[in-house]
Amino acid sequence: MDAVRSPSAIAADVIPHRYVFFATADGPQATQALVPKLRERAHVTIVSPTAKLSDLTEYLRDDRINHVVVGDELEDGVFVTAQKLLTGDIFGIEKYLPEGTPVHYERLRDFEGRGKAIQTVLDFAEQSKMRRQVRSAIGQVCEELLMNALYDAPVDENGRAIFAEVDPHDRTKMRTPRPVSIRYAATDDMFAIAVRDRFGRLAKNTILAYIEKCITSPNQIDRKTYGAGLGLYLVANAAATYVVNVAYGIATEVVCTFDRGAKAPLRLVGVFVHPGGAEMLKQGPTPESVDLDLSRG
Repeated sequence: MDAVRSPSAIAADVIPHRYVFFATADGPQATQALVPKLRERAHVTIVSPTAKLSDLTEYLRDDRINHVVVGDELEDGVFVTAQKLLTGDIFGIEKYLPEGTPVHYERLRDFEGRGKAIQTVLDFAEQSKMRRQVRSAIGQVCEELLMNALYDAPVDENGRAIFAEVDPHDRTKMRTPRPVSIRYAATDDMFAIAVRDRFGRLAKNTILAYIEKCITSPNQIDRKTYGAGLGLYLVANAAATYVVNVAYGIATEVVCTFDRGAKAPLRLVGVFVHPGGAEMLKQGPTPESVDLDLSRG
């Protein structure tokens, strides 16, 4: 492991390391000195004392920058991110919880199961003495993530979204072809949930494209649009931690945490992609590509 005070202190044209942790207080523009020195297959984690949601998406635009750790999350966030990168073991809500924390589990395949699962999670949150505002955020995020997993994630053998052309009202009467799971837990400091589908198709550029569209034009997102763009944006605004783990064709898991105390901005965001099939997740659908497909169709 090597450490330097700034990218300019590196004499070589290329940083030889695959995993790079870059601390900056100067915002996304600070990466301009770093990016030209990165290996093509580098994995970069940005560590910053503060960052708005728009800063987070700007950091993550480069294919090699996939993680941002902000403020108070410094110690745990860097540790868990490094651990996952170095071991390749990317899935599991337990990594974001104190050792021994009980984790609860629900499995579902349809809209009715989604409603029951959300109520079960909210009942547990109330039993765990989570404040009403926090329970509201938990419920909203559960709704969005479960809808994405049930009806936006499923694709057929040709990679086409199964429910893309089904009216949202009609979707609620249909079952997803593969089960969806939700895991949840409470600690002295936070509440955590993780929703997993069995398709593994969510790409980083899809997440960023929809969040950025909502930031710049929040009234133009349509819930019928494939990708549930508004949902991705709402999750990013409601949670303290927003981590996506993807193994192409196998599973996508979204892990979110919520503070017991006052709502704080998103402070840990990351996209972990299993090496198998990673190239297939370089580019996913965006609002523009979906609109183009619809105009052709």
